[in-house]
Amino acid sequence: MAVGRFLAVSALNAARSVSPGNDPQEQLDRTVDELASARAHLARVGNNLNQVAFQLNAGGHPRPGELEGILAAVRQAVGTVDRTAAALVGG
Repeated sequence: MAVGRFLAVSALNAARSVSPGNDPQEQLDRTVDELASARAHLARVGNNLNQVAFQLNAGGHPRPGELEGILAAVRQAVGTVDRTAAALVGG
């Protein structure tokens, strides 16, 4: 969050007597930031998966543990997106 925005949000929260962390807009902003971060993570994982697919299509073999690591990263990122989306929908 930019310094100016932080100061404005803090001033508004103080004026409204909203305690930090309980402001709905702040919670929404954090949730959207988390989704954006998870999306970027999924893009990096997808890039890794494409590299492995290219290697396999060229007759190569993945390094030991490479596929397992990528799948674990996919599961983690998808879990983060699911939890964050549920928090957004659930309010």
